[in-house]
Amino acid sequence: MFEDISKFEENLNLPIGFYTKLLEEDDWSFVIKLSALFEAACTHILSVRLRAPELEASFAFLDQANTKYGKLLLLKKLNAVNSNQYKFLERLASLRNELAHRVENVNFTFSSYINNLDKNQKISFVKFFAYNYNDPVEINDKSIPKNEFVINNPKLAIWNVASDIFACLYVEIEAMKLKSDQEGLNWYKNNLTSGSS
Repeated sequence: MFEDISKFEENLNLPIGFYTKLLEEDDWSFVIKLSALFEAACTHILSVRLRAPELEASFAFLDQANTKYGKLLLLKKLNAVNSNQYKFLERLASLRNELAHRVENVNFTFSSYINNLDKNQKISFVKFFAYNYNDPVEINDKSIPKNEFVINNPKLAIWNVASDIFACLYVEIEAMKLKSDQEGLNWYKNNLTSGSS
C-alpha cells in the first residue's frame, strides 16, 4: 500500500515521504494538508478516469465536496470511490473548511474538538473517519474497543483510513493503464486479423 502511495506522490509532484510526514504535523496542519492532498488526488483521478489530461487544470477549480457537481460526487458516479470513501472524504473536506475559514482555528487540536462533541457526534466521528477499522482494534496483543481507540487516537485513525483510500485511488491509475493497454492489444489483434484475410 505504501509503495502505491509513494508512486501517487510522484504522479502529483510531491516530495517523497510527504504522506508519511503528515503524522508529524500539528492537528490543524494535518487536516489542511491531508485535505489538500486529496483534492489534488481527486482532480488527477478525474482526468485519468475520463481520459482527459487536458481538463485536469479545469477540474482543479471544482469544489471537492459540492453535492451537485463536486469532484467527490463525480468520482462516486464513476465508481472510483465507494460510499464509505466518499463519506470520509466529504467529512474531511467539511472539517477542513471549518478550520480554514476562521484564522483562530489555527490552534485546532483533535482532543479539544472531540471533547466538544456530544455522544452522538462522537459515534458519527468514529463511524465516518474509521469505517474500515475492526472492532475491537488489535494492537500488540491487546484488544481495544474501536470507539475508544479512535477517540484517543483520532489523527492516527484518520491517517490510516486515508492511507487506504489514497492507495485505492492510485489503483485507479493502474487500472486505466491496463484498460488502455488491453484496448491497444484488441485494436492490434483486430487489425492484424482483418489485414491477413
